[in-house]
Formats: sequence, C-alpha cells, structure tokens
Amino acid sequence: MAVRKKPIDTWAPWLALSALIALWQFVCSAFGVSEFIFPAPWAIAQSLYQYWGPIQGHAIKTFWTTMAGFSIGIAVGLLLGILIGSSRFMYNAL
Repeated sequence: MAVRKKPIDTWAPWLALSALIALWQFVCSAFGVSEFIFPAPWAIAQSLYQYWGPIQGHAIKTFWTTMAGFSIGIAVGLLLGILIGSSRFMYNAL
C-alpha cells in the first residue's frame, strides 16, 4: 500500500528552493554585492535571456562531447570486462 504524501511534503522542496533564491537575491541587493563576485539570480536570468543563442550552441557541443566521452568509456569498460572475464592470465595481470 502506497503512503500518501501530505501536500506540504510535495511542495517542500520547491518552497525551500524559492526561499533560497529569494534570500540570495535579497543579500545581493541589500549589500550591493558586485555581479563579478556573486551575481544575483535576476542578473543571471537576464544574461541567460540575452545570450541564449551562444549558450545554446555551446551547450549542444558540450552535450555531444560528453556523450562521445561516455560512449568511449562504456566501450573501453565493456572490452576490458570481457577481456578480464574470459582470460585467467589477463585477470591475474590486471
């Protein structure tokens, strides 16, 4: 039988995240923190909107580079696993 969550339990992570972002914005605004040191959430959102095109292009390249590296890692790991598992000599050597 599934345990039913209370509504506050469902919303708790989102409320905590919202409170953290609001506190972050408040601290940056109230103390005049330099955007170079610690940018406020609103400044980050504006920059994301302003530079969306270049960010999107670089994000796509980063994604495919990550996928290529992940694929190479899987292939090498699989081949080493087969090699070690099928040869007692390689098992002892490695």
